[in-house]
Amino acid sequence: MARILRSSGLVAIALSLVLTPGRAAGQEQPKSGLIGRVHDDRSGEVVPAAEVFIDGQPSKATLSSQARFVISNLAPGHHRIEIRAIGYRLMGVEIDFAPGQVVDRTFDLTFTGERLPDVEVEAKVSKTLPRFAEFERRRARGIGHFITRDEIKARGYTNVGDALRTVKGVRVNCNINIECFVQMVRAAPGCGPTYYVDGQQARSFAESTAIQDIQGIEVYRGSAEVPGEYSGSFAGCGVVAIWTRAAP
Repeated sequence: MARILRSSGLVAIALSLVLTPGRAAGQEQPKSGLIGRVHDDRSGEVVPAAEVFIDGQPSKATLSSQARFVISNLAPGHHRIEIRAIGYRLMGVEIDFAPGQVVDRTFDLTFTGERLPDVEVEAKVSKTLPRFAEFERRRARGIGHFITRDEIKARGYTNVGDALRTVKGVRVNCNINIECFVQMVRAAPGCGPTYYVDGQQARSFAESTAIQDIQGIEVYRGSAEVPGEYSGSFAGCGVVAIWTRAAP
């Protein structure tokens, strides 16, 4: 009888181990989750049009205006997360999720411009290349006149003179030898503007120069418009600052 009782006790202990919460056969582990944000790796801007894939399959995650997304009910274990966006290099990362773990991650995408319209690519170039940052900052102030590469392409300008002729308060005069000179309307006769090319003061910049390699042009028609970085003894005659795409 004692032997039977001892056997029954062992069976009871074994059953209790199997039925203990968290160890019961077939019991599901707590789900994992992912909180993510998608940014441009150079400008830091959000990329709200991105798509999130889990193990090669599109997820149901939607990105907010701040490019934030949340994925819940993710099975614990190893997963490949891919972030895809038009104009950016695909980003794939491998993450191991513990049961119940919520991973918080920022995904920084690299801009390539592939499959984007030219206008969008040029706008992105102007924002992401450091040497154009000051051009964009001054343009945002709204003082002076700015000619962007998008405008140059849209209007079909063939040289700098063509572009400057469209600016109110600027004259482009050409002589019999087809030499052209820029004159600000408010400037004294014979007082030409100061030129800057890629941030460096230049003696001149031929108005007939081809324009396809120019990213942007700043035009200041008098001392009241000229920003401090371009001020000088001849600022009253105006300033023309040209930014090219080829400079380092």
